[in-house]
Amino acid sequence: MKKYLQITTSTLLVASLILINGCKKGKDGAPGKDGSSNVTSHTFSTNSWLSNPSRYFQNFPIAEITSSNINSISVAVYFSTTSGVWIALPYTYVTTPNNYFMGFNTSAGLVQVTWDCNSTVSIGSDPNAIFSTTVQIKIVTIPPSARKANPNLDWNNYSEVKQKLNLKD
Repeated sequence: MKKYLQITTSTLLVASLILINGCKKGKDGAPGKDGSSNVTSHTFSTNSWLSNPSRYFQNFPIAEITSSNINSISVAVYFSTTSGVWIALPYTYVTTPNNYFMGFNTSAGLVQVTWDCNSTVSIGSDPNAIFSTTVQIKIVTIPPSARKANPNLDWNNYSEVKQKLNLKD
């Protein structure tokens, strides 16, 4: 048995050395843009808003948010009423007599943008009426690797996010 154990140990050692020395690293591929892999951007025009007794809202389908990544993916949402100017959510619009709050919720396959009014008597006016124009919504999904690769990126500044991650409008 002792001789069998020595042969087996010797055989394993030789096989390990052959495997280690036999592996060769291939050529590296071309370097990619830091942090931009799998970052997506979607832009929507919102001509009308849905409502319930407490708020206005709009649902946007986002396939990149799945049940398997919902707890790890980051989502940034921006809105615009002027071409090229994007404002990060959450956002507060101060007016008299009411203030409005735009925010968002995420679930698998969906981002819901909400518009709340601090009035105790009504839900106020929808964003299109407040801003006198069609509201544009931009939703950016960011996997954890892109978030980690860009620790100093100001995610509230869409121009900076767009430039750094090479996003297309």
